[in-house]
Amino acid sequence: MASRPTEPLLDEPAQAARALPASPARRLEAATPRLTRIALALGAPAQEVPDLVQDTLLAAHRALRSFDPDRGSFDAWLATILVRRVQNARRAERRRRALRGLLGRIGAPREPRGTRDIDRAEARLVLAKLVACLSDSQREVIALYEIGDLPAEEVARALGHTAAGVRSIARDARTKLAAAAGRSLLEEGSRR
Repeated sequence: MASRPTEPLLDEPAQAARALPASPARRLEAATPRLTRIALALGAPAQEVPDLVQDTLLAAHRALRSFDPDRGSFDAWLATILVRRVQNARRAERRRRALRGLLGRIGAPREPRGTRDIDRAEARLVLAKLVACLSDSQREVIALYEIGDLPAEEVARALGHTAAGVRSIARDARTKLAAAAGRSLLEEGSRR
């Protein structure tokens, strides 16, 4: 009796897993790269981005039961949480700066600065200069709509604008960024 070649068994659990919607934990993990891009686009300092993203994921995990798909997509919900975390971090940084200023006036020692890679520092400064020309609203729209690749309707719900308003804010922000980038290139060329 000749044995028949056996056909490889199908990986049924893996196929079933692909057919089912992703678990919340997997969706949170898969959102990390997009949240990182959005946080950077919002102007969050690069060294704080991993903490902001982690804090966002933790907050989302804790609030999973409150997520309502009728109010928007899961990605827009996560992005909204991140925007709030970045806004909180900005407020905290302003308070820290004010405190350092007060400490400086009374002669208290300031914390030492570590050494940085010059190229990375210069790139951050250029990016910060470009992002600084945008209003907070424009930064948020660019981060979610352009970089986060969310639909205008979801960005509008998340930020309290209309979809047309989101597209208009994004257009104005792109114009500002192009003008600021052109000025930056002209300044760079005149220095050489």
